[in-house]
Amino acid sequence: MDSEHVAPARPHNPAAADLTGVRVAHRAILADIERLAGLLAALAAAAEPAGPERAEAIAGYVRRYNDVVRGHHREDEILWPVVLDAVPDAAEAVAGIVRFVADRQALDALQADCDAVAVRFAAEPGRHAGRLARILADQRDLLAAHIEAEEEHVLPVIARRVPGAAYAAARARIRGTDRSADPAWSRAWLLSHATRDEAGRLLPEGAAAPAVLEPQLRAYAAEASVVFAG
Repeated sequence: MDSEHVAPARPHNPAAADLTGVRVAHRAILADIERLAGLLAALAAAAEPAGPERAEAIAGYVRRYNDVVRGHHREDEILWPVVLDAVPDAAEAVAGIVRFVADRQALDALQADCDAVAVRFAAEPGRHAGRLARILADQRDLLAAHIEAEEEHVLPVIARRVPGAAYAAARARIRGTDRSADPAWSRAWLLSHATRDEAGRLLPEGAAAPAVLEPQLRAYAAEASVVFAG
């Protein structure tokens, strides 16, 4: 868990919606798409392609990252009704949601293309690095704009108007419908971007036991080292 380079979590008011999870997810999504796009741009410009083992590790990481982002956006199906119930101007809120749905559809198409090109990159890294770099750059730009809008327009509404209990119930339903391909990887990935205080809020009681988390965090750190450090 990163406790040195991330701003401390805000004091938590139990009566308000606890937005720790979505804020950490946004931070993780943006940080990773930035470094993935930068990594592939550097590999595309390099004189020598990535070796077979590293190319396979990069492709696997890209696909797992895309799966996590899809899961984050599937949460909207549960959260939007909670937001709509809490705002007085439903028409304005629906207009904003339409924009977010359009963003998600565009992102889904990019990610499908990205996953397919990642498979080709694993097999022929020298040939497909440039194409994967361009897709990741497009994905980065779309995610940055989408998350900026969500942080500016949606999260403040949740913080002001959605009761903490209603939001917590929605988050519990989201956890119950988690369809991540690799939940252990997703959890370790998210926690790698969280402060210690944030991690305590993100994990159910008892789930933060070192015997449970440390092997997952070590495995994720080892994979990330291969992908990003080479």
